[in-house]
Amino acid sequence: MTGEGPIVRERTDLSFKTIDIDEGPERVRKWIEKNRSEEAKKVFHVNGKTYVIIMLGQKSTGGYHVEIEKIQLAKVVSPESKAGSGTVEVTHHVTEPEEGSINIQALTYPIAIAELSGVHDYGFQFSTPLKSEELKENNDQSVENDSDSSTQQASDGAEVELVRPEELTPEGNVKE
Repeated sequence: MTGEGPIVRERTDLSFKTIDIDEGPERVRKWIEKNRSEEAKKVFHVNGKTYVIIMLGQKSTGGYHVEIEKIQLAKVVSPESKAGSGTVEVTHHVTEPEEGSINIQALTYPIAIAELSGVHDYGFQFSTPLKSEELKENNDQSVENDSDSSTQQASDGAEVELVRPEELTPEGNVKE
């Protein structure tokens, strides 16, 4: 080993602003309009900023909500690298209507958008904490890491999905 000292995992909170669809750039708005019926977790670089988008897809009632709670840059720093590789961790919470609750009967498209200054060219790891009943079910099953899959389960029971940032065309399509 050439360097001395421990390998350290550093976490830094990234400042972000939650925005409405109409506050985002036109490219992002066009992409959302084309894809809002689908569940998606996306990261786009547009006009020197990074947009983190979580869509729950089309729902047949009200009562659904998604909120981005925290965005952190996690870096593993070793003595050899002095810098380390990083991942941006996005923690979000999804609320669903309670069983038996009375909700508006209308199509809804729950979405959360976070705007970050600058271009963050790391992988973005989305973490959704599991509900207690889902945690109990999953404790009885062993989770295999599939190298082809971008969705895994963290040690705390959260579902984790890794997403790479993408660029959008002026028409709101993902660049190839």
